[in-house]
Amino acid sequence: MNIQMATASSSLSQTQKKMDTIANNIANVNTAGYKSREASFQNLLTREYENQTGEANEPGRQTPENLRVGFGSKVGLTTLRFEQGSAQETGRELDVMLEGDNVYFRVQNGEEVHYTRDGSFEFQNENGALTLVTSSGNPVLDVNGNEITFANNPGKLTISDEGGIQAENGETFQLSVVKINRPQSLVNEGGNEFSLNVADATAVVEPNTEEFKMRQGFLEMSNVDLTKETTDMISTQRLLQFQSQAIKMADEMMGLANTIKR
Repeated sequence: MNIQMATASSSLSQTQKKMDTIANNIANVNTAGYKSREASFQNLLTREYENQTGEANEPGRQTPENLRVGFGSKVGLTTLRFEQGSAQETGRELDVMLEGDNVYFRVQNGEEVHYTRDGSFEFQNENGALTLVTSSGNPVLDVNGNEITFANNPGKLTISDEGGIQAENGETFQLSVVKINRPQSLVNEGGNEFSLNVADATAVVEPNTEEFKMRQGFLEMSNVDLTKETTDMISTQRLLQFQSQAIKMADEMMGLANTIKR
């Protein structure tokens, strides 16, 4: 495969990854607590061709000697954007919006503790006991790391700004909220949940009550900027078309070269 074909082919596959990221953001524009992703590119290796005859023959040249040819680019990093999403009132008592920078609910996912901003909670009935779970069915944890389970029908629930749960039947719980000091270390696990793959104990701390606020009957919507994503989608689609055309032109040039040889 010649340089032109290799460069266009490599860039085409990587640009498609950016398109997939944009499509995923747009698809989740109405998903509660969703954090948008942004793909950034980095250059691949370059190759230098010695096609200059020397400095003396090129007076006034400002750029380095010889010809440097790149081999396309690749998606170097897909970053999460952690800006607060907009508030949407639902009036549902199990919907809880979490306000504050880098603060998350703790939930149990198998043997691991995950973190989420999605406060669309539900009740899961287990032999008459009601456990508070996420929309994915994972138990929500209290400040002691235990599941929030009501022995019987709790009746009306009241959730304070600090996360205290007061049930009509007299049971009380405290929602567990943590602050992630290194949000860039969060790993997307799907289902609007994240894990934290760091050993540093200071990466997760208990926030002060001034650093967060809960709003019962509200949900934090996604922070996707639909205008930006649509604009990026159009420009990325154009880039895909250019790269496809480059592959076609490289193929035509190779065909022409073969014809000339004959």
